[in-house]
Amino acid sequence: MNKKKVSYISLGCAKNQVDFEYLIGELSNYGFAAETDPAKCDAVIINTCGFIEPAVKEAVDNILQMENLISKKAKLIVTGCMVERYKDDILKEMPEIDFITGVGKLSEAADYLCKEFNIEKKAGQSFRTITNAPYYAYVKISEGCNNTCAFCVIPNIRGRLKSRTMEDIEQEIEMLAADGAKEIIIISQDTTQYGMDIYGEEKLIPLMKKLTERFDNLLFRMLYLNPEGVTEEVIKFVAETKNVIKYFEVPVQHASDKILTKMRRASTRQVIDNVFDTIRKLCPEAFIRTTFITGFPGESEEDFNEICKFIEDKKPDYAGFFPYYKEEGSIAYNYHDDIDEKTKKLRIKKLQSMQKKITSARLKEYKKKEFICFIDKVNDDFEFILEGRALFQAPDTDGKLYVTDGIADNGSGPYRCIINKIAYPDIYVTFLENNNG
Repeated sequence: MNKKKVSYISLGCAKNQVDFEYLIGELSNYGFAAETDPAKCDAVIINTCGFIEPAVKEAVDNILQMENLISKKAKLIVTGCMVERYKDDILKEMPEIDFITGVGKLSEAADYLCKEFNIEKKAGQSFRTITNAPYYAYVKISEGCNNTCAFCVIPNIRGRLKSRTMEDIEQEIEMLAADGAKEIIIISQDTTQYGMDIYGEEKLIPLMKKLTERFDNLLFRMLYLNPEGVTEEVIKFVAETKNVIKYFEVPVQHASDKILTKMRRASTRQVIDNVFDTIRKLCPEAFIRTTFITGFPGESEEDFNEICKFIEDKKPDYAGFFPYYKEEGSIAYNYHDDIDEKTKKLRIKKLQSMQKKITSARLKEYKKKEFICFIDKVNDDFEFILEGRALFQAPDTDGKLYVTDGIADNGSGPYRCIINKIAYPDIYVTFLENNNG
């Protein structure tokens, strides 16, 4: 009997990706085969993001595109955040979709396909199918969020904080390590809040101590560290633990206390300043990534200049800048003092220009320093160029690394290298001789 073929499209963040990888693993366990060409598949599953307007538009565009590519007999399934947010409207407005299911219920898509194709579900545990380069894997330590940021609808979509037990997380990493993972990327909606719901207090550091000691041959990276949770203890742990990557992702969203208050952020400017200063003091080699939202209702020129001054003073190594989107269901949806789109675009352009100079200056330091990188694949356009990332680059956010001189005789790596060219935000590197990782 020929295996039924499924095409998978994953949109949105790494947390969405993890959810989808479990579904792909489950369907693989039931005998479904992955198919990259939608025209040849028996079903297409699109896992959507629904956080902001552009993400919803991307999801709708993919649904319409797949409708035109797949055969009339193929099933079109839509899952994830957009479904959770707009489940009452999707099937009514898009009748071409055969089945929908929301956050935390992706296995229902597997149930639907097994029923439609008369496939008996196999007993036994299914495990994730990693969809990125096999040397790294995301591990989601909790779901949901207890914060009430005015611009955000994530708590409406994913609910309140639900932490996993340490034992459950440890078991997953054991399986990932057995499958060849070398870097584990810890993610959640609010990583520093881990454990508050099930242990009664923040347990990120006890968790990470347990993981880094048991899996001392793996590298660990922590993402989504809100500033109010980045304590001196957290910073010292990163600085002093050999197999934790010296990288802090600290989304601040703004630098004006007035706007931070309107955003209902838990951090003040003083808290944010202290976090950046303490990282630079205790872990000076670390790379810091942050994010800002500009154009929030009521953001004056003076408020915007606070962001500019923060960037000039604190010099984050990487930063993402996003315009404010008025999202129905968010607290800020009812705010009235909106900023026009032209002003938002001009502000983002200025911030991006400032950040480019800061990031480029930091990268130039690595023309004189050696560092570790991993290789993802051969470049799609030039087969003689390898593509990957340095340890100071997180996947999909901080640019790419290209190897112009060197042989990858150790698989994905690690490799020692040095920068020979910067093409912001990307870097071109040369492997060093006697490369033993």
